[in-house]
Amino acid sequence: MPDDPASRCLRAADAIERYLALHPSAADSARGIAQWWLPSMGVDLPLAAVEAALEHLVRAGRLARECPAGGQPIYRAA
Repeated sequence: MPDDPASRCLRAADAIERYLALHPSAADSARGIAQWWLPSMGVDLPLAAVEAALEHLVRAGRLARECPAGGQPIYRAA
């Protein structure tokens, strides 16, 4: 399997969507998703790949991003 940035982004996006299918009310920051969600799905990718996947999923309308005052953005199923 290729290991270029686009492939890592797609692997992360797939794992995020699989995680949310199992845990539909889950919500977390990019760092939390990279540290907790993806490893539980058997995926270990750098934070940059997770952030790219999150942006891709938000643009596609699959994720919602909430930006609490003074905090990190939080992502959840749209």
